[in-house]
Amino acid sequence: MTDRPTILHVAAVPFTARKLLLPQMQHSARAGYRVRLACAAEPGGWGADLAPFEPLSLAFPRQLKLGPLARALVSLPGVLRTVRPDILHLHSPAAALPARLIPRSALPKGMKVVYTVHGFAHQWEEAGPRDRVLARVEQALASRTDLMLFQSKEDFDESEARQFATRLRLLGNGVEDEWFGLRPPHPDSSATVLFVGRLVREKGVLELLEAVASVPHVRLMLAGAALDTDRDGVEGVVRARIAQGDLSGRVEQLGMLSRRELLQVMGRAGALVLPSYREGVPRSVIEALAAGRPSVVTDIRGCRELVRDGVNGFVVAPRSAGSLAQGLRQLTNLTTAEFTTMSHSARAGVDPERRESAVFQRLTDAYAEIGVAP
Repeated sequence: MTDRPTILHVAAVPFTARKLLLPQMQHSARAGYRVRLACAAEPGGWGADLAPFEPLSLAFPRQLKLGPLARALVSLPGVLRTVRPDILHLHSPAAALPARLIPRSALPKGMKVVYTVHGFAHQWEEAGPRDRVLARVEQALASRTDLMLFQSKEDFDESEARQFATRLRLLGNGVEDEWFGLRPPHPDSSATVLFVGRLVREKGVLELLEAVASVPHVRLMLAGAALDTDRDGVEGVVRARIAQGDLSGRVEQLGMLSRRELLQVMGRAGALVLPSYREGVPRSVIEALAAGRPSVVTDIRGCRELVRDGVNGFVVAPRSAGSLAQGLRQLTNLTTAEFTTMSHSARAGVDPERRESAVFQRLTDAYAEIGVAP
């Protein structure tokens, strides 16, 4: 038995827990919480990094599949009875939307429900029918949450304006201090750009390849891969495209990297490029800016929150290889003095509020605010 308050983090897949939640869980454990994890089982057993959090198998599907979804909803109350958490902390719409459909009467008495919005599944601007439905569902389910934490200020502001019926707090997103310790890039490296992300269509990687093909002096490093659960993976298409003559020898495909490997690769890059269609507040962009790397990003939620066009990078239209190519040209046409100024602006724009330690302090304060102090 322990008198430490218990937090149960629920995510869809181990990838989310490992890439997004692990430092947060480690911090909460050091702060005095007992931290548990529930997500889809990991083939071959849980890795050594997740094992300390005594993971439980709970498979919320990343796609709308009624059978797996129903099984996860039936399993969740049993998991909660086993863990008896003080806080049920939900992550990603795939888990957070269905989990909040369960009546509070079926949940442990006194348990608080927290939802970190890493990025809503819907868009606020240019919203189609699907986006409007999801926005209404999120608003309706807000009252079943004791606290909603937001990584994106746009999501936070929109939710406040629509008077979501719960406590709303802006959490932000941050990175480890070691990213701020990387040496600034040499101006001669501005034509070497790095992409970090899953190789899926909505990350804009296919448009990126066409943009790089049209700017001959740019070299691209691709760090990432598609997951088995991704519905729009394009890894095979990417592999075939970079073998063609106009890209041959100019694209380095690196696969999934550890944090240490990514730090080393970032040291070789002059800038980051992230042409996504949809994001929350992308950690890869914060890492790059903290490392003094200007970033070329699309004009979407989260990215435009981090990058000011012409100041610490360039903001281009999404889904447009031509606009992306223009952004890459602007980057590589900078003079040495202009690139150096932009590099300094990149780091200054995210320090100190985007340091992970500051984000974790806001998280602990938010837990305490709902009555669960460490």
